[in-house]
Amino acid sequence: MKLSDAALGVVLLGAAAAIAWTARGFPVVPGQAFGPSLFPGVIAAGFALCAIGLFLRHARAGRGARWIEPGPLLTDPRARLDALLVLGAIVAYLAVAERLGFIPTAAAILLVLTRRFGASWRLAIATAVLGPLAIHLMFAEWLRVPLPLGVLLHLRYGA
Repeated sequence: MKLSDAALGVVLLGAAAAIAWTARGFPVVPGQAFGPSLFPGVIAAGFALCAIGLFLRHARAGRGARWIEPGPLLTDPRARLDALLVLGAIVAYLAVAERLGFIPTAAAILLVLTRRFGASWRLAIATAVLGPLAIHLMFAEWLRVPLPLGVLLHLRYGA
């Protein structure tokens, strides 16, 4: 399925509004000129600008442009299966990440998806091992955003 620029613009504008609405409720940090809502606000503004650009490009294309065109997702069984696998990976992550932990869950998902989408075993294993470790390093260590440890918590603290 292919979305026109205007349809994608509507999606981006909706995402911008949702981000801005959510970020406005973030607490103010005393003594600082900016708070936790700054970065989401910048992202929302960027999404809104992109949406405007997409609306303008759709307008230049003329009135005959369709908003949605059927594509492989509607006609190709393999594409439907791929889409279901990605959605299933998200559901699986939500279901098991707290118990299993981010690193093993992400590694399993990356291994399955990279192989499904055509990567060699060598690349798939490298991605499945290095990807979650790099993401964990960035989020948990550098940005101080906790990711679920799951079984690693038991290994780390012997609980």
